[in-house]
Amino acid sequence: MVAPTILLLSHAGEPFVTERVAEELRRRGALPVRLDTDRLFDDGPFGASLASDDPGAVWVRGERVRPDAIWLWRAWPRIDAPAMAEAHRAAVNREAQALFFGAVSLLEGRWLDAPDRVRAAENKLLQLWCARAVGLRIPDTRYTSDPDAVRALFDAHEGRVVCKLHAPLEVGMQARRAFPTRRFRREDLARLDALRRGPMIFQEAIPKALELRVAWAGGAAWTGALDGDETCVDWRFSAAGAWKPHALDAATRAKLAALMKRLGLRQGCLDLILTPGGETVFLEVNPTGEWGMLEAELGLPIAASLAETLLRDEDEP
Repeated sequence: MVAPTILLLSHAGEPFVTERVAEELRRRGALPVRLDTDRLFDDGPFGASLASDDPGAVWVRGERVRPDAIWLWRAWPRIDAPAMAEAHRAAVNREAQALFFGAVSLLEGRWLDAPDRVRAAENKLLQLWCARAVGLRIPDTRYTSDPDAVRALFDAHEGRVVCKLHAPLEVGMQARRAFPTRRFRREDLARLDALRRGPMIFQEAIPKALELRVAWAGGAAWTGALDGDETCVDWRFSAAGAWKPHALDAATRAKLAALMKRLGLRQGCLDLILTPGGETVFLEVNPTGEWGMLEAELGLPIAASLAETLLRDEDEP
């Protein structure tokens, strides 16, 4: 029996998560093939062909790729050309990304998850709309360039409002520029006219007993919790203390399953708040969110769940 080949799309600077998934695949008799997307064009030729006698082929370093399944973890193809003018470098990298995503769309293996599903599911307004539709509570939200809408939200919640961007300022394993979620304060109201040229997301600030990160892996929901008193506004940018294991209640887990099905995802990291009154509030889902700290610190078998999902003969959440 031929071992199934699993293509792992990753990043050269990612030291832990990809190798954990590869290890679990090997334990199950599969052959993991790691492709660091940021080095794709440095490591050799990459391309696709649509010959008259072939439905479509993808070539990496001169070899045809025929995976049984593909894991999308970090898809950041780029070409480093420091000697080029910035405008030319931007054009080259647009072509590199078009080639990469166009080529992998020809691969016939099962996806976890397909790039078009991931891109669609990254729409935070869609996430919130779907979350509310399946019965989850969401924060009162405005994504807007209208200063008056923000003033009204601020008044409605007596100044308890946070603001954030839809997308990070910079993408990459070594990204240095960031805009954390932060409190919107009364003195910020005087600067709201700038919003007309820079829309942002504004939400009611939800009181926290716990902040939860749920690593969803093919139906398994592995959850870590942080003490809400230690996380400030954005736990990613604070000394938030240690992760603790947390068990989701059955009703919340069922709603998350319904949400992931609506979004067409079989993997992702969901951020939730458990309020002091015991209510669970949905914030967002990152289709390829970071879960390595949950496995490393809590021993949660997230990589094993992903490996089992990749080896299942199915392609639906």
